[in-house]
Amino acid sequence: MKAINKSKFMKQLLAVSLSVGCLLAGCGSTAMPKETSSPSASPAELRAAAPEYGMWWSYLDYERDCKDISLETFNSVVDTALDNMQSIGVNRVFVHAVAYTDAFYNSSIYPKSSYLGNCDYDPLAVFVKKAHARGMYIDAWINPMRSVPVDQVDSLPEDSTIRQWISENNERIRQVGDLYYLNPAYEDCRNLICSVIDEILNSYDVDGIHMDDYFYPSGVEKKFDAYAYSLSLRENSGLSLDDFRRNNVNALVKQIYDTIKKHGPSLMYSISPSGNIDNNHQLMYAWPEDWVADRTVDELIPQIYWGFNHPVKPFESTLQDWKNIVGDSGIRLSAGLAAYKVGSVDAGAGDASSEWVDNSDILGRQVQYALSQNCVGAAFYNYGTLFVPSDEIKENVDNEIAHIKSVTLAS
Repeated sequence: MKAINKSKFMKQLLAVSLSVGCLLAGCGSTAMPKETSSPSASPAELRAAAPEYGMWWSYLDYERDCKDISLETFNSVVDTALDNMQSIGVNRVFVHAVAYTDAFYNSSIYPKSSYLGNCDYDPLAVFVKKAHARGMYIDAWINPMRSVPVDQVDSLPEDSTIRQWISENNERIRQVGDLYYLNPAYEDCRNLICSVIDEILNSYDVDGIHMDDYFYPSGVEKKFDAYAYSLSLRENSGLSLDDFRRNNVNALVKQIYDTIKKHGPSLMYSISPSGNIDNNHQLMYAWPEDWVADRTVDELIPQIYWGFNHPVKPFESTLQDWKNIVGDSGIRLSAGLAAYKVGSVDAGAGDASSEWVDNSDILGRQVQYALSQNCVGAAFYNYGTLFVPSDEIKENVDNEIAHIKSVTLAS
């Protein structure tokens, strides 16, 4: 049921009522179901009432907890996962829908993901139904360009687009290391990616589409897109390879945005790029500044996966760099946090390598700092570390969870 032409006051009143009811029920969620929005409401207008705390449910979580299980068992796994998330205040779930040009839903375009094993039901449908029943937002998470591992090509259906392109040695898909990647220079590739988004939005009542930092693969060589680049040089002889790839990523981001918005302006399009801005530019040819300037994204959730004492990318100053990118654009900013580092040595942190071992309140403090800087919230990666921890880090995890809850359940 959708209410039409609701005033801002009524939206806020509804959001507050939902938040109070949810807290009284002990669920820890303050998410407002999208059914309450005006059809013309933007994501920012719709979801400005309360902080959002997200969690990524990845293909690795599917493999660990869901491979080869029955629908009955899967229902139980999802119930437990969502209960666990809500227990720390999570009210938004990024659930993998496409990881390697495969599908964690019933797709006519991509094959069912091998990480599900023997699965004859629809995992995404279950997640959507159960998340919404709890008043949680749910975003379908896709990795657009990352494709099939080299050793799994023979398992693809003979008539699949990906297998045909690989068999043809077509530049639309190229091998980098042990994976294939789609080439966004080609309209065919962008159309294929967006056809999957259309398929998801036509069939599932998700609240948005989310993608992370899989743009051009790090270390990609000139031969990856040499022919497409040579064609562009005929029209613009001064075009550098870096700018060519930057333009391709921007074209992909815009086409995804346009595809999402034709299904409804209130659908959220969020991107979680690498927290290292230089790496985005130099290694992945991803320029979040362009997406903000062009307004082809609703929200940035940079992966600021470092502690407060990291010698190169300390959390606070890195978040400030991202605040500068968003500026006063109205684009939402949330902080992506490294729950997977809890209790572990951070090998790349030099003298601060033991920060996540010696301290058990980093995530809670990072959430608190993000809120103090007017971020809309924070998101945690990964689920398994916090809720299926090894014995070695369980004490650290328990302490981190207590500190997370002291912030998220109070806000």
